[in-house]
Amino acid sequence: MSQLIPSTIPLRTFEGHEECVNLIAVFPDKRRMVTSSKDKTLRLWDLETGVVLKKMEGHTSVVQALAVSRDGQLIASGDTNGELMTWHGETGESLTQPIKGHSRKIVSLDFSPDGTVLATASYDKTTAFWCTKTWQMQGEPIQFGAYHIVSCVRYSPSGELLAIATAIGGVQIYNPGTRERVASLKGRDTGGNFSLAWTPDGTRLLSAGSHGDPTIREWDSLTWQQVGRPWGGHTSNIYAIAIHPAGTLVASASRDGHVRLWRLSDQQTIAIFQHSSPVQFITFSADGKHILTGSQDNKISEWAAKGFLAITTARDACIAGDLSTAEELLTQEIHTNANDHTLYAHRSFIMARKHDWDHALEDAIKHSALLDRLYLQGHCPLRTRPPPGGKGSIRRRIHVHQPTFENQPLSLLTKAIALFSADQHDEAMLLIKELAAACPTTDPLTRRVVETYLRVQLGINAFDRARHDEAADHFTVAVNSGTFSSKYIHEIYEEFTMLFGWDLKSLCLTTHQKRCQAFLSLGKPDEALEAHKFMMDTIDDSAKDRCSALAEQNDRILGAEIPGQGQDGYDTDPNFFHGMHQHSQISRPRPQPRPGRVKRLRLAMKRTPRSTPPPATASAPGPGPAPTHAPPTTTPPATVPTTITAWLGNLFTRPHHHAAPPIVDVPFAQGKERNAIDGPKDVDDGLIRDEDYHGPPTPDPNLQQQAVAVQVDPGEHGGGRSCCCC
Repeated sequence: MSQLIPSTIPLRTFEGHEECVNLIAVFPDKRRMVTSSKDKTLRLWDLETGVVLKKMEGHTSVVQALAVSRDGQLIASGDTNGELMTWHGETGESLTQPIKGHSRKIVSLDFSPDGTVLATASYDKTTAFWCTKTWQMQGEPIQFGAYHIVSCVRYSPSGELLAIATAIGGVQIYNPGTRERVASLKGRDTGGNFSLAWTPDGTRLLSAGSHGDPTIREWDSLTWQQVGRPWGGHTSNIYAIAIHPAGTLVASASRDGHVRLWRLSDQQTIAIFQHSSPVQFITFSADGKHILTGSQDNKISEWAAKGFLAITTARDACIAGDLSTAEELLTQEIHTNANDHTLYAHRSFIMARKHDWDHALEDAIKHSALLDRLYLQGHCPLRTRPPPGGKGSIRRRIHVHQPTFENQPLSLLTKAIALFSADQHDEAMLLIKELAAACPTTDPLTRRVVETYLRVQLGINAFDRARHDEAADHFTVAVNSGTFSSKYIHEIYEEFTMLFGWDLKSLCLTTHQKRCQAFLSLGKPDEALEAHKFMMDTIDDSAKDRCSALAEQNDRILGAEIPGQGQDGYDTDPNFFHGMHQHSQISRPRPQPRPGRVKRLRLAMKRTPRSTPPPATASAPGPGPAPTHAPPTTTPPATVPTTITAWLGNLFTRPHHHAAPPIVDVPFAQGKERNAIDGPKDVDDGLIRDEDYHGPPTPDPNLQQQAVAVQVDPGEHGGGRSCCCC
């Protein structure tokens, strides 16, 4: 949500290579790593001491491919001459002389999970397979067409699939045993794929793109469909991606000099590690506590990852409502790394949700102090340094910190939300107004999102109390705020979902729907039609699809429920507004086919009750004309509104003693008798035949022209809330 401050100082660096570090591979023993370089060598390192254990020489050109077997016993490397070499995993001694494996440079290697096969990818447009016992090629290589340069190969965790990335042809999925192609993944209009990574459980495959499309794409390995939208953030080639051993974090290395750390669950960037030169490669340590990067500054850099894992785990606990576990995880991590300002910011959120404002403010102050220190050290790109703060009053701290810090106002917004949740609505809105006056340029969209959400809640509260003018005003202000301009609001502001369970994804649709409902409740159908037209012009296709899906299920659409507001939606026909503008000049709305109860009630509202035909007149037997039935008596029809405006006004007119329009039982003549008189008609399968409807006993015919008694179910429609089941 708030702007991420890139980390620029690694925990430590490993120096020894004379040129660019291209690749890094860690051993399962967690003690060692091996690296390759443009200087034509490999180096074996002790991770604890940072000492080079072995300088491994033998290649005659740049070493551009590297892999370690799952058991750590084998090392394989490939160079730009297309030559392959293998090494002993413990000693670093060469096991083979250079093997001419490809006609052009080898750019990627991967061992099968059982270590029996090595797959190699080359710019000669082939992928080959090698037996790790004899180092002979197994079968024929997989050939790719013209311009389909192979850039990466990765076995799935089970070894049953092999993903192959090409410069133009997307990502190909093969069965390595049969060499048959299983799937072909497209998705990039420009550029190719440089890197691939499987999640530990094999359910997802990630692919990273070149400068034409520097994004990461996530693929479902069951359907081979793309999951979500592309992960954007990098501005140039993504050379490598890696997935944390726990499967929760993803790291990417780019030519733009940045390493991005992503949360896999929602595809959000949670940290940036800034380098002084393009980053060639990235991997996690075997225990997942560190990130190792190789770059064109000839160094290997080590960065902390453990804190971000704790934050991600705490977030999951917070979403599940386990605030104590979330607090405990962050507290443990703070004890390990007391200078990580992000840990204090996140714990401040947790304490705010627990309404422990003293500790929430203490963490926010600590967070600010650590940012001050980063600024003084030149690592925090802030415009001006804020004056030192103290505990003081909330409003004083707003003005003190307004020049620079975004997270401090965010903490105040969190308090405003908590005040609102405690029914201190005026105090909450006042705090937001003061924050807007004190920090007009500090993350204004965040403040607007909070204010809009709270206004929607005020509108709902006013509607529930039958203050429809007030409700319409709140919903109109929310609609006109501009908050809904991005359909990804729910992703950008996921912290509010984490802390308070907000449903930001449906906020836009909910607000528009309730605005329409408020106007209808005021007897203002023209305004309701305009509001509906504006809604349909504003919402995206997925929201329109959702409306259609709910319409098919007779679901609650105009009163969409919001988490935390109770299950008090308002029943109405989801297609109620559909085509209204087409019927505004005719005398009566055309009935829309609707299945089940909704359709029966809609039809009932528009039908003039017929009187029961009198029995046939008996005549004495004998000659003469056949007996005839007397024609049915026609009762004067009930008054029907002649315009759509009058009809809507009549529909939403409420009795004084009840805020909601009544649900009525409309009397019908017995179906079989009426149908016998009317003759055969076309059958609408969507309608419930009257003879199949087992309703209350037929009312006294003498009362049919009187007002129909209101049948109100206090359980579903009571409580003074508005409802419309048509």
